[in-house]
Amino acid sequence: MRRLLLLIALLVAVPTAAQSPRQIRVAVEFRQTAQQSRDAVQGGGVIITEQGQTRGRVGAGAESTDRRVQRSSSVFTLVQDGGESVLTVATQVPYQQVAFYRDYASGSGRLASGVTFQEVGTSLRVRAGLLDGNQVRVRLTPRISYLAADGSGAIEFAEAATELVVPSGRPVVLGGATSDLHSVLRELLGITRERAASESTILLTATAQ
Repeated sequence: MRRLLLLIALLVAVPTAAQSPRQIRVAVEFRQTAQQSRDAVQGGGVIITEQGQTRGRVGAGAESTDRRVQRSSSVFTLVQDGGESVLTVATQVPYQQVAFYRDYASGSGRLASGVTFQEVGTSLRVRAGLLDGNQVRVRLTPRISYLAADGSGAIEFAEAATELVVPSGRPVVLGGATSDLHSVLRELLGITRERAASESTILLTATAQ
């Protein structure tokens, strides 16, 4: 009877000891908001002489534009408790490259141009582990790159590297960047005001599953 009870206890304990580690879903969202406005007022005057009389004609024009762009992209990956994950989603984009080579023996140099390929997309490196109190310790390096919106062909990117403890399932702001531009151009018969502002935000959500 004792042997039977011991065998039953071992059978019950085996599944508990062989349980697989829990999974953690780590999501990173990139948000970018840009706003640009332009106000222009132009005026003019013409002096006309007709039959010995002078008359003045004036004209004025106004122009106002307002543009707002919102861009959002996200990436997520599943990480085993205490493990590490690397995820990359990118496209190879041709990029013009110019290099200068100098011959120190002759004192001359030459320019050489060529095409290289740059990766444009999103990558995420994550290490995560579960803690008591429904919290998650996360070490991650997210990076996103994209072609500039002005069509110049430049590649812009945002990157962050951090380690922190976050509540499971609650979005947390990792960081961000803001820029503001205000310019005024005064001409002889008019004035132009341009304003531009942009804000980038990186959010992290780690959820125990």
